[in-house]
Amino acid sequence: MNGVHISFYLKTSRIHIFTETLRLIGCPKRICFLISADGQALLIRAHENRDLKSHKVPQDVYDGRRSFEISSWKLCKILADLHSWDLKHSYRIPGVLMRDRRSVRFSLAKAEVIGKESS
Repeated sequence: MNGVHISFYLKTSRIHIFTETLRLIGCPKRICFLISADGQALLIRAHENRDLKSHKVPQDVYDGRRSFEISSWKLCKILADLHSWDLKHSYRIPGVLMRDRRSVRFSLAKAEVIGKESS
């Protein structure tokens, strides 16, 4: 799969951030999530400071030795409630690199169910 994406695995409250997404924003040591006021967009932004809203990106993610996932029941639940996502499913959302090249914007309305068996 090419492009910029993020996946939410709601059953396990895991957020998978694709390495390409992190590389496009400059291989930051830390990132943070921001949700738009209307709840329709999620922004991943390179973040300089270690604080309660930042997440450390291990160097071995960039070396290709592991993927990058964050466990956050709270963020998964907030987004699922806002967008009526089924907590039994997983969702993938495409993103767009912002002009500042330090952040990626994900339109939550474009979420697609992944891994769902056809009936």
